Amino acid sequence: MVIDVDKRGHTLLVVEDSRSVAGLLADRIGLIDGVVVKVAGTLEEARQVVLANRHDLFLAVLDLNLPDAPDGEVVPWVMSQGVPVLVLTAGLDDNERDGLMDMGIVDYVNKTNPSEIEHVVRTVERIYRNRHISVLVVDDSNSARAYLTELLRRYGYRLLEARDGAAALAQLERHEDIRLILCDQNMPGMDGVTLIGRIRQRYSRSHLCIIGMSSYGSGMLSARLLKAGANDFIKRPFLEEEFFVRVNQNVELIELIRSMEESANRDPLTGLHNRRYLAEAGQMLFDTALREGKGLAVVLMDLDHFKSINDRFGHFGGDEVLRAVARHLGKVTRKSDILARYGGEEFCVVAQNLSVDEARLLAEKLRNEVKSMQLNIKDAALRLTMSVGLATAPGRGLEDMLHRADEALYEAKSAGRDQVRIASEPGG
Repeated sequence: MVIDVDKRGHTLLVVEDSRSVAGLLADRIGLIDGVVVKVAGTLEEARQVVLANRHDLFLAVLDLNLPDAPDGEVVPWVMSQGVPVLVLTAGLDDNERDGLMDMGIVDYVNKTNPSEIEHVVRTVERIYRNRHISVLVVDDSNSARAYLTELLRRYGYRLLEARDGAAALAQLERHEDIRLILCDQNMPGMDGVTLIGRIRQRYSRSHLCIIGMSSYGSGMLSARLLKAGANDFIKRPFLEEEFFVRVNQNVELIELIRSMEESANRDPLTGLHNRRYLAEAGQMLFDTALREGKGLAVVLMDLDHFKSINDRFGHFGGDEVLRAVARHLGKVTRKSDILARYGGEEFCVVAQNLSVDEARLLAEKLRNEVKSMQLNIKDAALRLTMSVGLATAPGRGLEDMLHRADEALYEAKSAGRDQVRIASEPGG
């Protein structure tokens, strides 16, 4: 089951009667790309902002003590409009804290501590990013799933449900954007340890986070879940604050790892994949194409007379040309293709599921895309051409295809440039 989450907009409301605190929050939160900040100093001003922006608000940051609402009246009113709330307070006793959490607020922050302003900003950014992150809740108890999904909804996650292990595996097949799984241990048919083990056969800890959960068992159960592949364990019952901290920390760790891996696999100049990624992912495409009997094309491209561009416009001008070429090549390739900077002024595309004729057409489209570019470098018009080598026969592997595409590229250069040459068959 998929739970539809409100598709909230990009606007955040700050309600704070201290102009200095409100200004600081608005300035810091406004640095988050895409977020628009609205500020109010009273409950009445907050009402006006909410009613005017109801469908675009994704969160409200609210002070508990306002001139026309000294006892936190702003919180239940804003929440009644369907807007998640993060509370600013100068201090809470246990009863006040319990009352706010029972209302269903996202969190509360002590605004008397200047360092906590950064916590507010991080929380806002976390919630804003969560609209792109799917979480799967796996539990055979309807009430337990409902409670967990309600908590996660406060933080803006995209939510999916499964009532047993088989349904969870099916959800993973259908939704590639799942980044976190909350998995109960005690389920009919397939318990949590078994399900986690099955998941880890395909998804590593660094790409999919799993938090095991249970109301029963000793410390040995948490050890079993962690050894099966869980990233973390939460014992029921739990404090909601602990739950949110655990969930958000695990999601942030996954994001950090993926960001580091993405940086390692990207060319810093053009933003395209680099040669390292091409070798790893390209080999996977090759193996799949060979196993399934589908066509695979390797297109190797080299800009003609690029040295003269560097000589004329300098390396900064040459870099601008390379970035522009990368953008244009991306217009021709599909999401399933690998487009990489191969080195210097060379680019490479590995495209799957293409016939020989379709591969030849792709190579010509890439060449023509570059030839049709209209560039102005330092107020000078510049026209580009590109020589292309194409290999479609699998041969002995991806490296063999790259080698033959490179030989075909050399032939295109020798024959006058600005053309596509097809590589010979392996051993030909």
